[in-house]
Amino acid sequence: MDVSDLVAEMKKAVDEAVAGDMKRVERMLTNQLMTLDAIFNNMAQRSHRQDTFKGIEVLMRLALKAQAQARSTAEALAVIKNPKPYIRQANNAHGHQQVNNGTNPEQYAQAHTHAGSFQTEPNKLLGVASENGK
Repeated sequence: MDVSDLVAEMKKAVDEAVAGDMKRVERMLTNQLMTLDAIFNNMAQRSHRQDTFKGIEVLMRLALKAQAQARSTAEALAVIKNPKPYIRQANNAHGHQQVNNGTNPEQYAQAHTHAGSFQTEPNKLLGVASENGK
C-alpha cells in the first residue's frame, strides 16, 4: 500500500468511528481475540513438551499473558457491543434530606421538608445598629 492510500483508509476508519459505526473496530478486536487465543494455546502446548522447568516457566508466562490480553480484548468487545447505560444524575440523600429534580419549581411548591412552616424574624441587634448609623 502507498502511504497516501494508508492515510485515506485511516481517515475513513476514523470517520466511521466518529459517526458511531463500530463494525471495523469490532472486526479488529475479534481478530485480535482469536489471535491471542491461538498464541495462548500454542504456548501452552509448547510448554508441555519442555524438559526443563525454565522452559516450561517461560512459555507458560507467555501463554498466561496472551490469555489475559485475550480476556481484556473480549471485555472491550463486550462493552462496544453492549454499552453500559449512562446515568445522568444520582442523588444520594443522607439523613433527612429531600432532593427535588425537575424543571418546574412550582411542581415542588407543596413539598414540605419540615413539620411546619416558619419565618425568620430580623435580628433586633442589627436593626438597632442600623438605626444608630453604626
